[in-house]
Order: sequence, then C-alpha cells, then structure tokens
Amino acid sequence: MSFYNAILNSVILPLGDLSTGGSYIRNLNQWRAYDSYSDRDLRRVQKDNLKSILKYASKHVPYYQKINYRKDLSSEGNLKRFPILTKDILRNQVDSLISNHHKKSSLDINHSSGSTGVQSFTYMTMKHKFYLRALQTHWWMWSGYHIGDKVLQFGISQKRGVLKNLKDLFYRSYYHKAFGISEKEFADLARKVKEKSIGFIAGYPSVINQLALVSEPNTKIEGIICFGDKLFNQHRINIRHAFGEYVRVLDTYGCAEGLLMACRKDLDYYYIMSPHVYLEIVDDDGQPVPDGEMGNILVTCLTNKAMPLIRYRLGDLGIMLPEELYPEQRELEYPLLQKIVGRETDVIKTESGKILNVHSFTGVFEYFQEIKQFKIIQRDLKSIKVEYIVDDTITDERLKELEKKFLNLTDSDLTITFVKVSRISATKSGKPQIIDATLE
Repeated sequence: MSFYNAILNSVILPLGDLSTGGSYIRNLNQWRAYDSYSDRDLRRVQKDNLKSILKYASKHVPYYQKINYRKDLSSEGNLKRFPILTKDILRNQVDSLISNHHKKSSLDINHSSGSTGVQSFTYMTMKHKFYLRALQTHWWMWSGYHIGDKVLQFGISQKRGVLKNLKDLFYRSYYHKAFGISEKEFADLARKVKEKSIGFIAGYPSVINQLALVSEPNTKIEGIICFGDKLFNQHRINIRHAFGEYVRVLDTYGCAEGLLMACRKDLDYYYIMSPHVYLEIVDDDGQPVPDGEMGNILVTCLTNKAMPLIRYRLGDLGIMLPEELYPEQRELEYPLLQKIVGRETDVIKTESGKILNVHSFTGVFEYFQEIKQFKIIQRDLKSIKVEYIVDDTITDERLKELEKKFLNLTDSDLTITFVKVSRISATKSGKPQIIDATLE
C-alpha cells in the first residue's frame, strides 16, 4: 500500500465520515469481519436480520401491515407468508412500500430500468447508501484493490457533480461513460490505461470486453471488477488475452434497486451476501424449487428499513448450489449460488462504428418515468425502432425530448422510429428483452 493510500484510509476517509455523519469505514470493517465468520455464525446473522426486517415491515410499512409476524413460526416460515413483490407492484405501490418512519422527500431515490426494461424506483436513507458503498468497496478489495489505487471506471452518469468529482479525485478514479464509445475512443482508453499505469478496471463486462479487444496483449492489469450486466465466458477469454492469464476477474451480481447480492471470487460459484440479502428460487407459481434446479430469483433485502423489498422478483433466473456440492476448499463460508441464468447482452451498432449497449438506453429512459417498458429493434445500420409502453399517456413534447436525447446518444447516425405498443414480447425464458439486434 502506497503512502497516498495510507493517508486516504487513515485520515481523509475518517474525516469524510465525520463531516457527513456517514458510517463508510465502520461498515467496511464489519464486512471484513463477516469474511472471517463461520457458516454457523453467518446463518445466525442472516436469521436475526431477516426476523428484524420482517417484524419491522409488518409494523411500519403500510403495504405489509396486514401481515402479523407470528412468534410460533421461524423467520423463514414468516417470510413465506409475505406476497411476492413484482416490478409492477413496486412501481404502482411505491408510496405504500415506504416506512412510516420516513418521509419520501427525505430519502435518496434510485432509478432502475435494469436489463428487463421495466422501470422501478426505490428509496433509501443516506446511511444505507454508505452501507452499500462499503459493501461494493469490499467486493473490489477481493480483486486485490486497495482504496486509492488507480482505476478506470465505466458508468452511466454523464454529469458527475461536485461530490462525485471529489470522490473520483481522492479515489484516483478515471471515470468514463459506458455507452456510445467509438472504436477510436476505446483505442485511446487502452493507451491511457498503459501510460498512466492504471491497475484496475471496473464496469460493465460488455464494455470491458470491447476495451480488451483493442488493448495490446498482456497489458498489465491487476484486477477487473465486473458489474451491471452478465460476464460471459467469451468476455473472460478476451479479458485474459488482453490483460494477462492471471488477472483477477471479479464477477458481481446486483441491481440498481440497492441490492448487492452475490459475487464470484475464488470459485465458479457466487458467494451470497447473506447478512445483506436472503435469496429464494421459486417456480412460476411462487413455489420453491429444489437446490440445483432453475427457477425465478426472489430477493429480500435485510438492511434497508426505509423501503423494505421483501420477496422481490427481479426477472432473473438462477440455480442454488446444493450444500452437498459445496467445495471443501473455499475461502469464505457464505452460502453459494450456482448460476445466474441470462442471455448475452446485445448491442446496437452505427455506420460510424459506435457501439451502444443496453445501458446506453436505460441511462436515457430513467428520466422518462411515464414510460413503463421499452424495446430497441435494429435490422440495419441506418435505423432503429423503439417500441414503448406507457402507464397512461406521453405528450408529443416529451417524445420529441426523448428523440433528441436518442439523436445525441447516436450522434444522429440512426433514423429513429417510436412506436407505442400495448405489449412487448419476451424471450423464451420469459424475461423481457431490451435489445433485438439482428442485422439483415
């Protein structure tokens, strides 16, 4: 650890917590402690946290107040009495899902379109925001990262603002947009990584994959942190070819609703962050499926009391690893998720060479809350069709505003047609599809 890293960790970050009333350092230390817990201790923590959030929700969250917590049942037994929370319910019942201990206006809002294209909005306190930042940092440290190491980070926030720019400065983070990047820009970024001796790259696997394709083989990188979409095997192959066979590639699983659920570290499986979430795998009727079989992922957040998400159906499919198949040699004792089932993220291409991934569009649509769901269809390099569903109506002015943002996104390289529809077809897995790009 360098002198700068030491000063950042021992002086600057504690002062930041003190000045903001945050608990970043304390939460970071707590997650380090969890890593050393036994399986028994982790189960105890999860059970206590599940009991706490369910009892709290039944008392203080209007949507759940009809459900009394039964002392004669286990925490898991009580959980089964709560209804499955869908994206539509989350969208339509948002006010009744907020705790009566909090005012909506005082909470931090999270916009999410996710990979399904169905928008949802969740709320949390700033204290919980610090908790999530600490957990995310903790994951990054699994890759060998130390706070203050140089990192190239891809994200969707075009306007960073004063606080985010300060964070980038102190953390020595080179932030770059994750969408609308040309091949020339990728080549420039590859040179920057090498010239500035950047040790870590974080962001969407599909974007990091594009960077890997234009990077010189064996460019020295210590760690890759993937989040936001699925890391496919071909991505991993390209990344290792570009950045070294032994580069540490961290594959994380979370969502913009404020859930950091699981992460791959030393195994082919995902460690589930059991102090923070409780995962279930169920069939289409909401009934549990045996470990080792595929089903719908339900997640219960154990730490956000401002807006508890209980049995939230993400739209993802997954498989829980049977305990009898747990590897004997594993670094941590968290429960294991065998697989997250998804499809390869498609991209939109333009004649000028721009490559637009799914987050290019979710980053635009999050500002148009009247649009419930959307799908981008491309059949040639000159045009795209945007199908969309609205809750009620959308004005011509708002559509023109949306079209303008799309034109800026694509540098006016594409002719864009908007089509209002009542239904958007899903993939064979039942999951809505944002991009359908089959060039003819």
